[in-house]
Amino acid sequence: ETWRGAGPRVLAQVRVDGGTYGAVAARAEDVPACGTRDPHVLAGVLWKSKADTWYLLAAGDADTASVTATGGVSATATGPLLAARAKQGAQAQLKGTLEGGRTLEALH
Repeated sequence: ETWRGAGPRVLAQVRVDGGTYGAVAARAEDVPACGTRDPHVLAGVLWKSKADTWYLLAAGDADTASVTATGGVSATATGPLLAARAKQGAQAQLKGTLEGGRTLEALH
């Protein structure tokens, strides 16, 4: 949580294959996500493997009990990580469920 500008800014990055730098997967401003008021976050990205296969990769914070993708990709995973085959350009909606049962929408 940073306090530059009018409110907090949240960035989710993806780093694969041991890369040094991450690419921004999602960002939001003026939201409580990932801050002291609401320390939970969920984000996802389409990723192309070296074998030219596309995947939806999604991750939530440690309190995420499950992650579900609907729309252009249909998949569910137990725990905070989801990896599912996808088509290039697929648009999926992500929803997480926290251990206490509360639902969590993904950053966009």
